[in-house]
Amino acid sequence: MKRSKRMFLLPAVALTAISLVASGCSKSTQTEQPIATAANTNVAKATTSPAVDFKGLDFSWYIHYDWAVSTPWGQDPPTQWIKEQKGVNVNFVQSGGAAVQKFNSMIVSNDLPNLITLDRAADLEKLIQAGQLVPLDEYVKKYPNLKKWAGDKTLGMLKSSDGKLYGFPNYYGGENGNTGWALNKEIYTALGSPKLETFAELEDYLRKVKAAYPNVVPLEAGELTGNGMLQAGNLLYAGYGEDKTLIFSDNLKAYPDKNQLQSIFKDPAFVKSVVEANKLFNEKLITQDAFTQKSDQVKEKLKTGRVAVVALNNIFNVQEGHNILAEKNKDLGYVVIPPIHEQGLNAAKIKPANFSTLGWNVSVITKSAKDPEKLFAYMDWATGLEGQQVLTFGPKGLLWDEADADGVPIRNEKAKTIAKADKDKLKIGAGNYFANTNLRQKLINLDEERYGDKKPGQFDGIAANKILKASSYDTTEFEGILPLPSSDLGIIYTQVKDLMKEAYARAVFAKNSDEALQIINKAQSNAEAAGYDKVLKYMTDKWQENLKKMKG
Repeated sequence: MKRSKRMFLLPAVALTAISLVASGCSKSTQTEQPIATAANTNVAKATTSPAVDFKGLDFSWYIHYDWAVSTPWGQDPPTQWIKEQKGVNVNFVQSGGAAVQKFNSMIVSNDLPNLITLDRAADLEKLIQAGQLVPLDEYVKKYPNLKKWAGDKTLGMLKSSDGKLYGFPNYYGGENGNTGWALNKEIYTALGSPKLETFAELEDYLRKVKAAYPNVVPLEAGELTGNGMLQAGNLLYAGYGEDKTLIFSDNLKAYPDKNQLQSIFKDPAFVKSVVEANKLFNEKLITQDAFTQKSDQVKEKLKTGRVAVVALNNIFNVQEGHNILAEKNKDLGYVVIPPIHEQGLNAAKIKPANFSTLGWNVSVITKSAKDPEKLFAYMDWATGLEGQQVLTFGPKGLLWDEADADGVPIRNEKAKTIAKADKDKLKIGAGNYFANTNLRQKLINLDEERYGDKKPGQFDGIAANKILKASSYDTTEFEGILPLPSSDLGIIYTQVKDLMKEAYARAVFAKNSDEALQIINKAQSNAEAAGYDKVLKYMTDKWQENLKKMKG
């Protein structure tokens, strides 16, 4: 899935990453929030590794994005500590707001920096095909952290078509997505806190809300996704089948059926979800302007408590509204609940949320590097325990003096008393382009759980993530299976997505379920006539290739 651009100054990356919304995230969808901690102990033991000497390393680094503005290395506590204690110096190459032109000029002039951070896309393939990159496979075997934390499946998926690994992943790993359900606590309590597990129970509750609170939206659907889906529609889809996730309904427009991908309009779970959305719309139990409202309108309703049930691609979008409501009364706000589903399904297999272990982007070592192994050794250190401690919490002696048995820095007196504005100036998190999501988030989660300053009515992110982790589907195997937009198949795919987008809206607005079904069936026929079967064959082949890569 596409990920939203990170709009911030470099290298203060990790600081903001906790609150980033992976476009999921509607674009999948992966905002980093504290992960559930049942198995989060012994972090320190898990990452113990021999010391690596990369003192004297001095390299040039280009971040391949228009918006990337790199501040000089060593001007924040983490990179200053790395420079002084580890002997590492970095000279950033700026994009100047014109990344494409900068990248092309470097290739033409054969003047590449030692390290380039970029998306796993066409420009990466250009460098590979030009023979400009250093394979990392032998280094991965020699140094412990990347192999341990990323794992063979993820590294296998990151390999190029020539079978070699060139990219060191960033924000790789992860255990849960963000897609889920939440309740307005005040309304739920006032109506007797009824059981809400099945769609039948949900419908009954929404009708009670409509009767008791005429100015409240019973089910808030969120703003429309970029692919034309109601966010609540993705949750309905996932609840009508086991192991269904928003990637199928929202992004791929296809679902796995045994060893093949089929059109989403042929999925019984999707068809049921459209009928349900149509029913809720006609009974005025769901957002009536869901196909036209903007995100600001959704936020305003959340802030004022004018919604009873919320179903969003990123359920953490309720957190801002929760905080505003809880300031007035600690008992107000929103609580995340397990996914609602059709009666008779296995609740443990309802998986609306998704995650991919491949991460956001990659860093590649070019053949201009004088000592590529030393550069890899630094990257491997940065993705391990000490590196993630320094890059996430700052260097030892600043806001922490000792770590506990699990490697979690223990907040010192300065950390407890420093003003937020002063802490922000420290730019804790600088240079974390080798972020290890599993390790980093476990440290963050344990820090919050053990040493955080909990406030009355605080949004319970840890409890939310326990639910999300249990209801998340690993969709790594479906990465990179879509045809290029400019290809013949890509053009067909775009046409099919457009007709599906229109048909979905018409079906939800249909006067009854029979008309909704007719619209869906007609759209499926039109997709077949447009050649969608050829696209699905291509996607299936790519998916099967991924499965082979993941097996090693």
